[in-house]
Amino acid sequence: METQKSGFTLIETLVSITLISLSTLFLMKCMIFALHGVKNSNLRFQVGMALENKKNSLLGQQLISPIFSEGSRIDRAGEVLIRTSIINISHNLKKITLKGSRNNFSSVLIFYKSGILREVRNE
Repeated sequence: METQKSGFTLIETLVSITLISLSTLFLMKCMIFALHGVKNSNLRFQVGMALENKKNSLLGQQLISPIFSEGSRIDRAGEVLIRTSIINISHNLKKITLKGSRNNFSSVLIFYKSGILREVRNE
Protein backbone atom coordinates (compact mmCIF):
# COMPACT_ATOMS: atom_id res chain seq x y z
CA MET A 1 0.00 0.00 0.00
CA GLU A 2 1.31 3.43 -0.95
CA THR A 3 1.53 6.19 1.58
CA GLN A 4 0.70 9.73 0.49
CA LYS A 5 3.26 12.34 1.28
CA SER A 6 2.20 15.88 1.97
CA GLY A 7 4.13 18.99 0.91
CA PHE A 8 5.17 20.78 -2.25
CA THR A 9 7.26 19.49 -5.09
CA LEU A 10 10.37 21.28 -6.26
CA ILE A 11 8.58 22.50 -9.42
CA GLU A 12 5.72 24.02 -7.42
CA THR A 13 8.17 25.79 -5.15
CA LEU A 14 10.18 27.21 -8.08
CA VAL A 15 7.01 28.43 -9.81
CA SER A 16 5.74 30.16 -6.66
CA ILE A 17 9.14 31.82 -6.02
CA THR A 18 9.20 33.02 -9.65
CA LEU A 19 5.69 34.49 -9.34
CA ILE A 20 6.56 36.24 -6.08
CA SER A 21 9.75 37.64 -7.63
CA LEU A 22 7.89 38.96 -10.70
CA SER A 23 5.21 40.58 -8.57
CA THR A 24 7.89 42.20 -6.37
CA LEU A 25 9.65 43.58 -9.46
CA PHE A 26 6.34 44.97 -10.73
CA LEU A 27 5.68 46.70 -7.40
CA MET A 28 9.19 48.16 -7.36
CA LYS A 29 8.67 49.52 -10.89
CA CYS A 30 5.40 51.12 -9.76
CA MET A 31 7.17 52.73 -6.80
CA ILE A 32 9.92 54.11 -9.04
CA PHE A 33 7.28 55.53 -11.41
CA ALA A 34 5.43 57.17 -8.50
CA LEU A 35 8.62 58.69 -7.08
CA HIS A 36 9.50 60.05 -10.52
CA GLY A 37 6.07 61.72 -10.65
CA VAL A 38 6.61 63.30 -7.24
CA LYS A 39 10.01 64.63 -8.34
CA ASN A 40 8.50 66.14 -11.52
CA SER A 41 5.68 67.67 -9.51
CA ASN A 42 8.21 69.27 -7.17
CA LEU A 43 10.16 70.68 -10.16
CA ARG A 44 6.97 72.14 -11.67
CA PHE A 45 6.08 73.73 -8.35
CA GLN A 46 9.54 75.27 -7.84
CA VAL A 47 9.67 76.66 -11.38
CA GLY A 48 6.11 77.99 -11.13
CA MET A 49 6.79 79.71 -7.81
CA ALA A 50 10.02 81.27 -9.12
CA LEU A 51 8.17 82.62 -12.17
CA GLU A 52 5.34 84.02 -10.05
CA ASN A 53 7.85 85.69 -7.69
CA LYS A 54 9.69 87.24 -10.64
CA LYS A 55 6.38 88.41 -12.16
CA ASN A 56 5.28 90.02 -8.88
CA SER A 57 8.68 91.66 -8.55
CA LEU A 58 8.37 93.15 -12.05
CA LEU A 59 4.79 94.27 -11.49
CA GLY A 60 5.95 96.23 -8.44
CA GLN A 61 8.43 98.25 -10.52
CA GLN A 62 7.67 101.47 -12.39
CA LEU A 63 7.46 101.12 -16.16
CA ILE A 64 10.17 103.78 -16.59
CA SER A 65 12.62 101.67 -14.59
CA PRO A 66 15.74 100.52 -16.51
CA ILE A 67 14.74 96.94 -15.75
CA PHE A 68 12.06 97.31 -18.45
CA SER A 69 14.47 98.14 -21.27
CA GLU A 70 13.84 96.02 -24.34
CA GLY A 71 15.90 92.85 -24.62
CA SER A 72 16.68 89.60 -22.82
CA ARG A 73 18.42 88.83 -19.58
CA ILE A 74 19.04 85.76 -17.47
CA ASP A 75 18.51 85.65 -13.71
CA ARG A 76 18.82 82.86 -11.19
CA ALA A 77 16.29 82.26 -8.42
CA GLY A 78 17.80 79.51 -6.30
CA GLU A 79 18.23 76.53 -8.60
CA VAL A 80 15.78 77.91 -11.19
CA LEU A 81 17.16 79.73 -14.21
CA ILE A 82 14.82 82.53 -15.40
CA ARG A 83 15.16 84.06 -18.86
CA THR A 84 13.34 87.40 -19.10
CA SER A 85 12.45 88.82 -22.50
CA ILE A 86 10.88 92.28 -22.79
CA ILE A 87 9.33 93.63 -25.99
CA ASN A 88 8.07 97.20 -26.37
CA ILE A 89 4.62 97.05 -27.90
CA SER A 90 4.12 100.79 -27.45
CA HIS A 91 5.49 103.56 -25.26
CA ASN A 92 3.23 102.54 -22.35
CA LEU A 93 2.91 98.80 -22.95
CA LYS A 94 5.49 96.03 -22.55
CA LYS A 95 5.15 92.32 -23.30
CA ILE A 96 7.15 90.35 -20.76
CA THR A 97 8.00 86.70 -21.31
CA LEU A 98 9.47 84.72 -18.44
CA LYS A 99 10.89 81.27 -19.13
CA GLY A 100 11.94 79.30 -16.08
CA SER A 101 13.89 76.07 -16.25
CA ARG A 102 15.41 73.60 -13.86
CA ASN A 103 16.95 70.28 -14.84
CA ASN A 104 14.87 69.02 -17.79
CA PHE A 105 11.68 70.96 -16.97
CA SER A 106 10.79 74.42 -18.25
CA SER A 107 7.73 76.64 -18.13
CA VAL A 108 6.75 79.93 -19.78
CA LEU A 109 4.78 82.82 -18.29
CA ILE A 110 3.72 85.71 -20.52
CA PHE A 111 2.14 88.91 -19.21
CA TYR A 112 1.82 92.59 -20.11
CA LYS A 113 2.79 95.66 -18.10
CA SER A 114 1.13 98.96 -18.84
CA GLY A 115 2.02 102.43 -17.67
CA ILE A 116 -1.64 103.46 -17.96
CA LEU A 117 -3.67 100.38 -17.03
CA ARG A 118 -3.16 98.29 -13.95
CA GLU A 119 -4.45 95.12 -15.59
CA VAL A 120 -2.32 92.10 -16.25
CA ARG A 121 -3.32 89.46 -18.78
CA ASN A 122 -1.81 85.99 -18.86
CA GLU A 123 -1.58 84.09 -22.12
